[in-house]
Amino acid sequence: MRCFIRVCCLFVVGACLAQEGQPFTAQKEFYIHGNATVIGNNSLSKDAKAPFDKADKVNDEYKMVYVDIDDDLSTHSSSSARLLIDESVKIKYAALYWAGTYNGAQSVKKYKDKRTFYRIKQERQHDPRLIKFALPGQDYTSIEGNLIFDAVTARNRMIKSYRPYVCMADVTSYLQGLSKKSGSYTVANVSATQGYILGGSSAGWMLYIVYENEQDPLRYITSYHGLEFVNKQPVDILFSNFKTPEIGAVNSSVTLAVLEGDNTLKRDKVGVYDPEKDTFVLLDNKVRASDNFFNSSITIDDQIFDQRQPNSSNTLGFDIAQLAIPNPDNTIISNQANKLTLRLASRSDRFFVFFTAFQTNLSQDFNPQIRETKEVIVAPPTPSTPVPEEVLSQPALEQVVDSPSTEATEIAKIQNSTAVSIPTLEKGYYIVTNVFSSESNAKRWAAKLRRMSYRPEVVQRPDNGLYYVYIDKGLNVPTLYEKLAKARKNPALTTSWMLKINMD
Repeated sequence: MRCFIRVCCLFVVGACLAQEGQPFTAQKEFYIHGNATVIGNNSLSKDAKAPFDKADKVNDEYKMVYVDIDDDLSTHSSSSARLLIDESVKIKYAALYWAGTYNGAQSVKKYKDKRTFYRIKQERQHDPRLIKFALPGQDYTSIEGNLIFDAVTARNRMIKSYRPYVCMADVTSYLQGLSKKSGSYTVANVSATQGYILGGSSAGWMLYIVYENEQDPLRYITSYHGLEFVNKQPVDILFSNFKTPEIGAVNSSVTLAVLEGDNTLKRDKVGVYDPEKDTFVLLDNKVRASDNFFNSSITIDDQIFDQRQPNSSNTLGFDIAQLAIPNPDNTIISNQANKLTLRLASRSDRFFVFFTAFQTNLSQDFNPQIRETKEVIVAPPTPSTPVPEEVLSQPALEQVVDSPSTEATEIAKIQNSTAVSIPTLEKGYYIVTNVFSSESNAKRWAAKLRRMSYRPEVVQRPDNGLYYVYIDKGLNVPTLYEKLAKARKNPALTTSWMLKINMD
């Protein structure tokens, strides 16, 4: 029997509060004969006790109230989920996460001059770190979680309007002390905004469990957490530090937890990078469509996980998904593979991803003691990478924790990037501010830039048909980079990047 556990990367909570999100960090790695499972439930819904199954509106059209099933006056929210697990296995790790959009205790929607306005009626009433946790057949235990992220100081207007937070508590010892692990787990006092907010309010909790079982194959299991706002920019997560078997089937799966995925809004996607085809293969199954992956549901493989109270099929913006990665004939994850890139993207629905995990069967001769020690985290696209409609067709990107991006490294990436061909333009490096599939939208954006005293130009890229709006160009990358850095100080241009054109 082999079981190796490695704590991967810790972070300082205070450092995240000044950022617009918390970059994902790897938490723990396991090389173990065992497996991982997950349960959870939402904490906001249209009704306090009854399951909610409709999907006829976007989330912000529903007036949200706390789910509260326990009839306990000391709690303001509560929901439960049932864990079914072989009692002979050994719990090696159990992490409890809870998250919500919490810009105030109450928010209302007003109409004036045919326009809709949202107003906070009551400020936050509870510390989001403080919850109650009940094990099967036991009373509540009070828990103070670690604050992974709280958007109270966010400058981004969209993030600030939601004010999402994420908390986590290591509850391994709680589960290891149980004589019977299967049963109903309840989490109370998860806080969020009741009423109406733009985009809809959402909240919920998740219990992620890694266990050892001598009968299971040798597996690599890792989990990451943080908070990334997925809107126009895709988010890449690279898993490494493993090696799949030399022969035989490669069986892998992922687990994801997300806030604010609407059931009725589409164009949110999850893809796995296929190095042979140099593209991302979209994930889907019977309950999650490839173009509407995050659809306000809690699912295990191809089924809605309904062992919950309430067992709503529409969890109104709270998603948990655990699913196998389709890998026929090892065409996506090959034998002896040692890394995998997951990409999350959206062109309509906006969402916050706060947890992801990956697992795969391992080569029997893989020795985790001699592998590389660098940990890889979420890598948003570098400034040289455009983000058009087909964001999932772009090459994968990597970022190493102990090699943070600096001006010099970013300039080097720009200079070493692959040039695109646009015959109507001079060769050089171009500061691009946005990309559009519609020429009229690109021209409207250019007009806005002119009002800000820029001199934008619009050009169509022939290989993808998209319209790029750039504000400067040249051959001297360091000089252009200074202009790019200055442009990014403009709140409207923070995602500008540099594109290499006709240089190869």
